[in-house]
Amino acid sequence: MKTERGAQRPSFFRRHPALFRVLCSAGALLTILLAGLIVADKAVKNPAQAAAFREWMDHARYGWLVWRLAVYGALAWGFMKIFRAPGFGPQHCQPLIRIVAVSVIFAVVCELVLLSGTGAS
Repeated sequence: MKTERGAQRPSFFRRHPALFRVLCSAGALLTILLAGLIVADKAVKNPAQAAAFREWMDHARYGWLVWRLAVYGALAWGFMKIFRAPGFGPQHCQPLIRIVAVSVIFAVVCELVLLSGTGAS
């Protein structure tokens, strides 16, 4: 659509970026939900394969621990790069520290649950 002066009018999502973010977030969540439901459906229909997969995950748990530690290390490196970046002012310091604190608490709780082996067997 052209305006009176002949200039191109910005697209709907360029005029409403918040709506675009909400729709992208909702779409991503729905995609993850759909993938989870498909995996659950396959596990219910093939209990022997689901049990074999669970047993494999149990045998490979320390390999997965090493992988998760590598991911945590990469995240820590990224946080440090952000913290030391030029232009990173004191107004950004507190929010980043809060994000790091919540992330560390979440990771520690997840690791304790995974390593303790609690849950239905």
